[in-house]
Amino acid sequence: MTDSRNALTDFDLCLALAQTSLDSQLGYAWKAWKRRRQLDETLKLHPLKKDGTPSPYGLTATLAPLRVDLNVPDAKLAQVKVTLTLLSGTVTYYDEDNDEAAEAPIDNWSVSFLTDLDKKPVDLKALRAIDPASAQTAQDAIDSAKQQAGLPDDVFSIEYLFLELTNANLLMADNHDVNIPPDVPQAARVKALSLLGGLLQSGDSDDFLLGTVVRRNAGQQQPPTFALTDFVFDVHAVPEAPAASTLSYLGALAGRPLPADKDGARVALQDRWIDPAMLDGSKGLVSGLLAIRKEVFVDNYLMPQFAKALGGLQPQADGLNRRFQREETQSNRSRDIIDHFIDLTKGFELNVAIRPGSASMDVTGRVYCSFVYREHTLGPAGMETAKLDAAGEAPITGSVALSTPGGTSAFRLDPQFDYSFGDFHTTRNEASGFGKVEEAFSEIPKLLGITGGTLLEIMTHAASDIVGELEDGLRQAFSQLELDLSQHSFVPPGGGVFAFQNFRFSGATGDLLLDAIYKAP
Repeated sequence: MTDSRNALTDFDLCLALAQTSLDSQLGYAWKAWKRRRQLDETLKLHPLKKDGTPSPYGLTATLAPLRVDLNVPDAKLAQVKVTLTLLSGTVTYYDEDNDEAAEAPIDNWSVSFLTDLDKKPVDLKALRAIDPASAQTAQDAIDSAKQQAGLPDDVFSIEYLFLELTNANLLMADNHDVNIPPDVPQAARVKALSLLGGLLQSGDSDDFLLGTVVRRNAGQQQPPTFALTDFVFDVHAVPEAPAASTLSYLGALAGRPLPADKDGARVALQDRWIDPAMLDGSKGLVSGLLAIRKEVFVDNYLMPQFAKALGGLQPQADGLNRRFQREETQSNRSRDIIDHFIDLTKGFELNVAIRPGSASMDVTGRVYCSFVYREHTLGPAGMETAKLDAAGEAPITGSVALSTPGGTSAFRLDPQFDYSFGDFHTTRNEASGFGKVEEAFSEIPKLLGITGGTLLEIMTHAASDIVGELEDGLRQAFSQLELDLSQHSFVPPGGGVFAFQNFRFSGATGDLLLDAIYKAP
């Protein structure tokens, strides 16, 4: 499986739905649109005359469900090709040559035209009139989110995505492709196209709905880290693999604003989102892909967990790596027949880094300890008679694998720990003035209040509190992870849902990825 090279920098989230997913949803959208237009399985279009009686000229036909093609190379942003197919029927038209009504049989005629996608806000009552099943799914999503967080209704907004059919002019030659046999009389052709154009040019209540989004309002209460608060949509054609062409929801999370140049940000996402092999069953069978910007997961969610576990320590960012560093020093003194001084420094460096192409994060670093032990003769003019300058460190190596059973809204990330703290080894050991260096080892533990007899034992005991803190911090930070996607919902036509699975980090960008699976109602 080859991950997309699209990196989320201007947007926080992308739900990219493949052409194959859209195809499976269009049947529900078509049924809902026909119900609102009060259309039967057999379409009968006979315009009314001025006296209110039906015209003898018109069209009777069986229609196939509307097709929407995302693979439109060189199209404008958010532009798709719509195809309306008449399987069978008859066109009744005026034959000027014979000055009488005539009929032309319909046999698999079609007309394709380019149109734009758009979105508009809607309330549940209006959505219920457009698509009752989608409205119920949206209501359920809001009720569930409210129950979990105790939120009022007004923190949620609903918007739906629809086809701009009202501007479809099927008689213009520059924006459509008509598949009607050439031997069909021109008058029959014009009559059919004009009637179909009139059918498509409908009011707001008859919008052809392609999807509904429930999201949090950015300005009311602080939305959670993974809550969608605004979005735009995008269409990306993949000519070499049309099934992998995508309709994408590009969103901002937790109140972050959308980019000022939305079109430029969309154009920058040049690569395909989905590997074609994940659509035909050769490597998988998915409906789409959910991507979340790595900085959202790492910096806005995971690193605050670490900071809390490590007493508020903030990390330094370096590409895919986040580094925590802390150092502390202490000095002690004792006196018998001579003065004993020790200056101790200990600390750690902890690196937590995304491992691209996996569901794991590498954990590396070191715990280190150094000290300078000195012996002085007594008195104001005491002289240094002996000195031991030593340092050592213990490596941190390993990883944490994150897995999840997946779900539709909120699911935990189960950490599998596979890392270790190695043994201390010396990196510096310089002594002077001692008859036997080991003589210093009996004094140093007393000054530090620890046990230990050898140099490595002293450093191990002196830094044991740091090792324990890091072990607890790693487990605490990783054990509380949950991908809470319950504060927004993407609702397909007809009220289906999307489930998400196969958590991983992109091998190309490091962004968090989940496969999207369409579940029909």
